[in-house]
Amino acid sequence: MVERIRPAMKIGLIGYFGAGAYSDDLIEYTTRKLLLKQNPKAQIDYKWREKTIRRTDPKLLNSFDLIVNAGGSLLGKCEFHPITDIHKWHDKVNTPMAIFGTGYRYEPDKEPLNKVRKRRLQLLFKKAKVISVRGHRTMHHLRSNKIDVSKVVSVGDPVMACDIKLKVKPKFIMGNVRDSPHNEIKHVSNERTQKLMAEIYDWLIEYHDLSLVLISFRNARKDNDTIGADKVKLKMKHSDRVKILSPKNVMEAVDLMRNAAFWFGQRLHPTVFAGIQGIPFVGVEYQFEKMIDWAGTVGIDNYIHTKTATLNDFIDAFNRVPQNMRELKTELPTRIKEIHEVVKRIMELV
Repeated sequence: MVERIRPAMKIGLIGYFGAGAYSDDLIEYTTRKLLLKQNPKAQIDYKWREKTIRRTDPKLLNSFDLIVNAGGSLLGKCEFHPITDIHKWHDKVNTPMAIFGTGYRYEPDKEPLNKVRKRRLQLLFKKAKVISVRGHRTMHHLRSNKIDVSKVVSVGDPVMACDIKLKVKPKFIMGNVRDSPHNEIKHVSNERTQKLMAEIYDWLIEYHDLSLVLISFRNARKDNDTIGADKVKLKMKHSDRVKILSPKNVMEAVDLMRNAAFWFGQRLHPTVFAGIQGIPFVGVEYQFEKMIDWAGTVGIDNYIHTKTATLNDFIDAFNRVPQNMRELKTELPTRIKEIHEVVKRIMELV
């Protein structure tokens, strides 16, 4: 059998990458490694978004052989989301495009998908040749807005296929807190969320008799993870047993997780990463249905929602962790295989 030799190609990777958000950099790392596994000669450029602030340049997009939008939100209003101005460029770009592991940004206190945004989403789905989304909730919202999902597949969060394998040596309770910048959402209250997380972290410290390490997954001018961690620490009775770490990059951040005996955190991708490393965890759903989207897709329910949860709700989720970890371990091989199959389809667009 003659092995197919793939030509070198230039891939434009769209996402919230290189902006100091380590959680999203984990998506970039995973996606890049998956693409390179299919074609080791591929040249992948993910920093090109810095050249196109608040607009998508058709000339630049046409300079790539393939465009992959990885992670993020289908409805984001940021420069790294192609839907922002797809109406301006969809008919001017001939480069094949794919959507990989993206979610639906659900905001319950805001108006439903309006005509303008719905039209842009339809254009995006028409333009993309391969579409994979994060989970069942994303599929639900797309269908409820009468978006054609005939070519959409739901495979879960791409980080499930991350090739980093930690040698876990449990020493600490670990987690992540963010000071939510989305305060305009009425039911999301930083004060309530942080008070609840402080109560839970105190309970975990007493239950495990271990200290707590909070990891910032941000390295930016406004580090809302460290701000959030500081606020939670101030509310804790065991604050003397809390250490806050600010790693310099995503690799340093995830490497710290090798010492986690238990993970309780807000950011989705590090929580998924904890799960694939076999680290027991409870996730936090605080807005946008990210955690619910992923967890439901892999058939687990060890998460809490800060809108309504109490310490007792966390303890219930904590007691479900062993069963959920078994279910996740059983489900992972199938999901990882599906992710690789989607990436293969993406690379076959060229």
